[in-house]
Amino acid sequence: MIVSNYLEDNEDLQFVLKHCVDWERIIPLKEYDFRDAQEYQKTKDPRYELAPSSVAEALDAYFSALEQVGEIAGKELAPRAKSMEREGLRFHDGKVDFPKDMLHVIDLLAQSGVLMYSTHRQWGGLQFPYAAQMAILEMISRADAAFGIAVGCFNLADVIERFASQELKEKYLPKMHAAEMTGAMALTEPNYGSDLQNIKTRATKQADGRWVINGTKRFITHGCGIGDRPAAILTLARTGGEGGRGLSFFLVESSHVQVARIEEKLGLHISPTCEIIYENTPAYLIGEEGKGLVKYAMDMMNGARLGIAVQALGIAEAAYREGEKYARERIQFGRPIYEIPPVRRSINEAEALVQAMRALVYRTAEIVDTYDGLGQKYLLAGEDEKTVRRREDVQRYEKLSRLLTPTAKYFCSEMCNKVAYDMLQVFGGSGYTEEYDIAKIYRDARITTIYEGTSNMQVLAAIGPIVEGARSGGLVYSYLEELKAKQEESLKESFTQAIETLVRLVSLYKEKEKEAREALSVELVNYFAFLICGLLLGEQLSLCQRKASDYYPKKKAVVKSYLVLMHKNLAAAKAVLETYHG
Repeated sequence: MIVSNYLEDNEDLQFVLKHCVDWERIIPLKEYDFRDAQEYQKTKDPRYELAPSSVAEALDAYFSALEQVGEIAGKELAPRAKSMEREGLRFHDGKVDFPKDMLHVIDLLAQSGVLMYSTHRQWGGLQFPYAAQMAILEMISRADAAFGIAVGCFNLADVIERFASQELKEKYLPKMHAAEMTGAMALTEPNYGSDLQNIKTRATKQADGRWVINGTKRFITHGCGIGDRPAAILTLARTGGEGGRGLSFFLVESSHVQVARIEEKLGLHISPTCEIIYENTPAYLIGEEGKGLVKYAMDMMNGARLGIAVQALGIAEAAYREGEKYARERIQFGRPIYEIPPVRRSINEAEALVQAMRALVYRTAEIVDTYDGLGQKYLLAGEDEKTVRRREDVQRYEKLSRLLTPTAKYFCSEMCNKVAYDMLQVFGGSGYTEEYDIAKIYRDARITTIYEGTSNMQVLAAIGPIVEGARSGGLVYSYLEELKAKQEESLKESFTQAIETLVRLVSLYKEKEKEAREALSVELVNYFAFLICGLLLGEQLSLCQRKASDYYPKKKAVVKSYLVLMHKNLAAAKAVLETYHG
C-alpha cells in the first residue's frame, strides 16, 4: 500500500471537508449550541475541557484529529496490511487469535484519542458528526478495509448511548471508551439473512425479571470480540409473536456466548465473521419490547449502511491510487502505460467515480447529521416525539436521509467493485498475483455489495422515495432542482433534460405491471444515483471556482470524465425502462 499521510495526500478529500460540508449548520446542532463549552466554564468538569465554543474551534478539533488518523492510517496501518492479511485469524477452542500488528494499531488509535469518535464527551468520545466520522473511516478503510470494520465496531457504543438505559450506559460505555471492550451487531441467522422479520432466536423473561436468549446467529462480525477485549453484542431476538413487532433488542456479552466457528472468506481476512450460539445466555433489554427491529435495529443498520458506503469509497480510493501509481511506473513499448489512451481513460474514470462516491457520501452524512440534530434540538426544547416528527423541516431531512442512505450504499459499493476491477486490469497478469496490493483490494471490495443489505435490498429501500418524490412539486424533484441551480451555466441545460427524463421515466415505471416494476427498479435507482452524483460534482465545480481556484482545473477534468460516464449510464437505464415489459 502507498505509505503517506492519508489526509495530506488527498487533495479532493481536503477540498470536500473544507468547502462542501455545511459545518455552519450541523456543528451547532451536534454541539447543542455549544452546551458543553458552557458547562465547562461553569463547572470546570475535565470531560468538557476541550469542548468547542464555536464552529471554528470545532473544525480545528476535527482537522487535528483527522491529521492524526491520516498519519496512523497511512504510515502505521497501510504498511502492515499485507502482512496482517497473510497472518490472518486463527480459531481454536472457541477463541480467535488476531495478528499482533492489528492489536498494535488499535492501541495506537486508542492512545491517540481518536478511536472513539461517535459518542459524547460525557463518556469520553470525540462527539463527531457523521460528516467528520466519514473521513476517519474513509482513510482507515483505504489502508485496510477489514481493520476499518474493527474500528466501526468500537463505535457501536453510539447505539448503546442512544437507546440503552442509564444503568447500561454507565456499565458499558466507560469500558468501550477505554478500549477494554468492543461492539458487535447480531441480526442475521443461518436461515434468515435480510428476512429479519422471521428470525427465530428467542429471548425469555425469567421469574426474577432477567432475560435469557437461546438460538444461533451467523455472519456476526467480531462476535468474538477483539483479542482479549470482549464484545457487547447488540442482539435482535424474538420476545413476542410472529413478524417484526415480536422482536426486541438486547445487549449480550461475548463471554457468555459460544463461538462455534469463523468463516473462511474471499476477503477481509483479519475480520472475524462468527457463528455464535446462545444457550440460556444472560441478556439486557435495550429500550422497549417489540421495537427491536422497527426502531433500534433499523437505526443501527442505517448507520452501518452509511459506514459500508464510506468503506467502499476508501477501498476504491486505494484501488485508484495503486492503479495510477503502477501505470506511471510500468514501462511498455518504450513509455509508461499511463500514456496509452485506453489505460489513461480507465484511470481517469476511476478517479471520477471515486470523487462521485465521495460527493454522495459526505452529502448523505450532512443530511443525516441535520435530521438527527434537528430532532435532538426540538426534544431538548421539551417537545414530544410525535410533535417533532410532524415538523416540516424534520420530515424533509428524514425523507432525504431515507433516500440517500440506501442510494449511497448501493452506488458506492457497486462503483467500488467497478473501480477495483478496472484497476486490477491495469496491472495485467501481475494484478492476478499476490505480488501487488491490488489483489487484496479486489477481494475486499467484493463484499461491499453484499453485507448490511445486498444491492437489491438497497434498491428496494430507495425506489419508493424516488417514485414518490420524482414529480413536479415532489421532494426528489425539488432537491434535484436546488442542485441544478448551483451549476455552472454550461451544465444547466444538460441537467435540466436529465431531470425531466427522470420524471418521465418514473411515470412510465408506474404504468408497468408489478413484476416489471420490480425488475426495473434497479435501472431507476441507478439513473437517480448517477444523476445526483453528477449534480453534486457540478456543485463542487462551482464551489471550486470560487474558493479553491488552484484546484479548479483538476476538478473540471474530473467532472468532464464523470459526465461521460453519467450520460452513458443514464442512456442505458432509459433504454431498458422504455423497452422492458417483463
